[in-house]
Amino acid sequence: MTTANEPLSGHLEARVGRRHTLFRRMTLERFSALAQWSMPPAMRADTLLASAMTDADERVAVAVLHLKKTREFMCVAFARDSAGRWRGFERSVYFPSARAAEEAISRDFGRQLLAKTPAFANLPGQPPGIDLFAAIDGVTRYEDAYILLRDGFSHAAAKEMLQEIARWFPDLDGHFVRETQTTGFSARLWELYLWTAFRALDFDLDYGSAVPDFALIKNGQRLYVEATTVSANEPFTTSMGPGPPKAPPDPFFTYLEHEMAQKFGSPLFSKLKKRDWEKPHVDGHPYLLALADFHAPGSMRWSAGALPQYLFGLKSVYTPDADNQLMEMFIPGDDHVVGDKRVPTNFFAQPGAENVSGILFSNAGTLAKFNRMGVRAGFGDAWVSLVREGVLVDPQRFGSEKRFKIDVESPAYQEGWTDELILFHNPNALHPVDPALFPGIGHVRIADGEYLEGGPIRVLWSRTTVIDFLDRKDGQPSWAANPSDDDGLG
Repeated sequence: MTTANEPLSGHLEARVGRRHTLFRRMTLERFSALAQWSMPPAMRADTLLASAMTDADERVAVAVLHLKKTREFMCVAFARDSAGRWRGFERSVYFPSARAAEEAISRDFGRQLLAKTPAFANLPGQPPGIDLFAAIDGVTRYEDAYILLRDGFSHAAAKEMLQEIARWFPDLDGHFVRETQTTGFSARLWELYLWTAFRALDFDLDYGSAVPDFALIKNGQRLYVEATTVSANEPFTTSMGPGPPKAPPDPFFTYLEHEMAQKFGSPLFSKLKKRDWEKPHVDGHPYLLALADFHAPGSMRWSAGALPQYLFGLKSVYTPDADNQLMEMFIPGDDHVVGDKRVPTNFFAQPGAENVSGILFSNAGTLAKFNRMGVRAGFGDAWVSLVREGVLVDPQRFGSEKRFKIDVESPAYQEGWTDELILFHNPNALHPVDPALFPGIGHVRIADGEYLEGGPIRVLWSRTTVIDFLDRKDGQPSWAANPSDDDGLG
């Protein structure tokens, strides 16, 4: 087997009719899973991915890009560098059409690529990536979900997807891999998800400091994000489990209003006390907290209904309108009380919270997300199928909930990395966030005392069922027979 830096000549051409073709078409999902992490945000902002092709051994991948301004097309070739990362190494002349570009890939340009030794430019400011599955000295107990990811065929797609991403993800604090394997699996997966979402949103990342977790740059603007989670009491408790998830606690709305609100409040207040916005490199820029709930298996299916109550101090109530149809209203809520513990409501109004520009939230920064996106990219065991079911909602239409159930590999299925992200904007922020930096996600704000929620139709909650058509038991933890992954909101 040759390496990424050896010549790519010697490949056989396959005859198709009267044409010699050196390359075959690859799905856009697969190309993006391999190569989008190396594409500069400016390139992604100025072009559209029209098609992608690869040679028979997937040694070279070529993107056909449509230039938005000039309406021309060009080809950019990618191969793996010495660190295993797909990176661009050659580009073509401009073409008048995508068909002309693909003809060039099938003939002269493609032949030149296969005969070329890829040479890659230096990556200033890009630290080495990580190996999530590297052996760690002294580990005596692994998190269940990590074992399932490492060894289980049911999540092989997620493993391959994460391996591609991790090649670009640096371990700035020196503990990332160990915690992923042991006591911090969900929290570290949340950080990997956020990195992936930020790159999908065309942010550049600055790795000059380990705190806060992410330094984002886009359109000449800089902002910082610190990740946090509602964690399980037992650090080895998985966020996954066999069969359907448990029902939420009863009485449900009382639990959301008080106990769940306190659970969200605990990590947010902990981050507030650290005052990271006072660091010289953060001072004067928007500062966000990114929050996810992993406190119990499947809890993200229903827990996030407590978040807007706690953040804004508003309680959702339902009342009939003039046509006797139910409408949702928001009224001032009370503090959140559990036993002798009282947590003040309206996080954004608390002393110091004006330095927090907003709260980023997703119910889908989970292993299920990486598994679905991996399957869409062609990764994983071919005899494992995923079925996703849940509820869709239009945030701008009350009562728009609609159930769905669909095979993840159906041609009708669509999913992006940022689909479930929501940004709760702080109405008192000293440094507000420009919503244009986060296109295509949900945005929640208070304007003139009115609760406003916008954004595209999104998944309110979902459950992904893993089906093994070979009905294997080996390679699975005993609790994970016929596993299902849950992400959900509300």
